[in-house]
Amino acid sequence: MPALRPTVLFQIHNRRGLGHLVRALNIAREIRALAPATEVVLYTRSEPAAGFRHPGIRYAVETDPEAPTHWSDVVRATVPNTVVYDTILPRDPGTEPVHPPTRVVYIMRRCQEAQQRAVFAHPWLDRADAILVPHEPDEFGYEVPARLRARTTFVGPIVRLPTRDAQARLRERYDLPEGDFVLTSTAGGGGFAEQADAFFETVFAVHRHLAPGMRRLRHLVVQGPNFRRELEPLPGMTVVAVEPEMIDLLAVSDLAIAEGGYNTVNEVRVTKTPAVFLPSRRGVDDQGERVRALEARGLALALSGFGADEVAARVAALCASATALGEMRRRYAEDHMQVGNRAAAERILGLCG
Repeated sequence: MPALRPTVLFQIHNRRGLGHLVRALNIAREIRALAPATEVVLYTRSEPAAGFRHPGIRYAVETDPEAPTHWSDVVRATVPNTVVYDTILPRDPGTEPVHPPTRVVYIMRRCQEAQQRAVFAHPWLDRADAILVPHEPDEFGYEVPARLRARTTFVGPIVRLPTRDAQARLRERYDLPEGDFVLTSTAGGGGFAEQADAFFETVFAVHRHLAPGMRRLRHLVVQGPNFRRELEPLPGMTVVAVEPEMIDLLAVSDLAIAEGGYNTVNEVRVTKTPAVFLPSRRGVDDQGERVRALEARGLALALSGFGADEVAARVAALCASATALGEMRRRYAEDHMQVGNRAAAERILGLCG
């Protein structure tokens, strides 16, 4: 039987990227703010990087690197009221250890078309009590099948909000005085090795192009916790392994260079930071489509299919143009984003009663 204390258990796949983990943390913090007595447990496929463990949230870390071997043990030990699956559905619903009266929530990210059809048809969605879509309806772009519609809620992007205190801490930590041009380059989690290597090769080319002509350039390169190489910084560059307060670093940046993952794109929108996106190929996610939508609205520059030197020249031209950067910021003033953290937390808590 479920525990006397309301308990929400998240299943998170976090071996290469940060999307699942950060999205769960954003919802978990909101759950704890709305209902402090609720216990929140994150089952993660790998140990969260430093800075991604938060007080009041319990973690159960899988010890088998190849499979979710101990998922059943965690479910039995936790006795949750509600289990939340982020993006990844059970391979075999028939053996899934979550049985009534435990409630089930599925967070349904937008996928490429073939994968989206497979998600809609998946039998575990018939078991789900609630389906949360962390997109605005126009961004999601698919019609939800009739059998799922009554249980589906479009909550909007789930993204952490920046704070002035955290921004002040980051300026002090990285010595970023007002007036410096702060360029932040991030590959997200950094766990897609081939794509991350190509991304950082381009980022270094950008730095070599910019540094000689920008006396007050401050370039922070964030590798990501799952990037397995060490980058040797160029003169005037700071390489950071992990930055848990990435949204606040973006908030103090004059320009961001990123791939185009869900978290980073939405954090760029929240902070209204001019950005250059270098989308990479994913098996399920379509980063190119996501960033081209921002480019079409004048909010970013999306560069794919270009060599490192061509990207560097285009970024240099953008940095040299106060008009171009100012126009991006002006367009962001007209961008209205519905943040879905609270709506998602409220829907989950509503199932715990």
